[in-house]
Amino acid sequence: MSKATEPKAISPEPIFQMATSYWVSKTLMTAVEMDLFTKLKNTSRKLSLEELQSLMQLESRPADIFATALASIGLLKVEKRGTDTISKTEHTAEDERLFSNSELADTFLVKEQDSYMGDIIAMFDKRLYKAWDKLIESLRTNKPIPLNEGGDAESLFRKTIADHNQPPPSDVIQQIQSFTTAMYGISVGPALALSRAIDFSKHNRMMDIGGGSGVYAIEVVKAHHNMSAIVIDLEPVCQIANQYIKKFGLENRIKTKSLDIFNQDLPNDCDVAFLSFILHDYNELKNRSLVKKIFDSLPDGGIIIISEWLLNDEKTGPISSALMGLNMMIETEGGRGYTFVEISKMLKDTGFIDIRKHTLAGPASIMVAQK
Repeated sequence: MSKATEPKAISPEPIFQMATSYWVSKTLMTAVEMDLFTKLKNTSRKLSLEELQSLMQLESRPADIFATALASIGLLKVEKRGTDTISKTEHTAEDERLFSNSELADTFLVKEQDSYMGDIIAMFDKRLYKAWDKLIESLRTNKPIPLNEGGDAESLFRKTIADHNQPPPSDVIQQIQSFTTAMYGISVGPALALSRAIDFSKHNRMMDIGGGSGVYAIEVVKAHHNMSAIVIDLEPVCQIANQYIKKFGLENRIKTKSLDIFNQDLPNDCDVAFLSFILHDYNELKNRSLVKKIFDSLPDGGIIIISEWLLNDEKTGPISSALMGLNMMIETEGGRGYTFVEISKMLKDTGFIDIRKHTLAGPASIMVAQK
């Protein structure tokens, strides 16, 4: 057989990487559970392996192996005692490595940082990690994984509004508030990007629908002195939002309102409506009803801003958006990922015009349309 007709060699490496990706995620989750990066930051110096071992409260062998793994995935920085970064080829009988947080870990995995992501990582670990183990059940039944098995976050919120005469159970409130707090850290970057991406100079008041911690309202109001906002969510969530609003001294410009967005009227004094990661929680019929309510509540010239991890129009990716769709299988009754074309049709059919798309931050995009 000539070289021209030889079959192309295909490496199995991508399959192997897919099959072992959980090694990386569980390594990260374990370090966060130890609160390793906060503890290491608080030492204010580089630690030897023996000192790191003591900090982690591990024996010598697991400490060495775990530190090596964390360095390999870019979460620990390793230097040689008294010199520059350690050579990959040099070997000494005595371990001369010194460990400190990488810039990545310092930025996102130290508790004192506003950008701390440890809360959401812990939620992934304790809830979704075990729920994803049952993905095949969700696919075969077209139903979320039960809440007590790590899925169906939607049911938590249903319990909150099930009986307006009775407060929800304390464990439900605690879970909802933990979820809200966890979402804050991963939303700061996109919220900052939103405040810069949109010209708010012609607008006055934004309703942040399903606004969670209020992070988007906070960043928009901080950056634009003409803007005020109202964060709309369920009562346990609004309690957390009020804490963040107070932290930034914005109580006079940002209010919260406890509201069932599908069954109660939206405010009619806002000229901007913002939704972040709301549409992917619901099926198209429910989303259309919400978009119609928003349209009816806005004045002429008002705008709707939708932030989502959009699928491409061919529905071949991006990977993060496609896998988020699978996560919605586990978590919700009807949620899924949407394309720009699919959401555009919802907006056009409702009466919105001038629909456009902008990249926001990471995998997130925003769609903007005008009434």
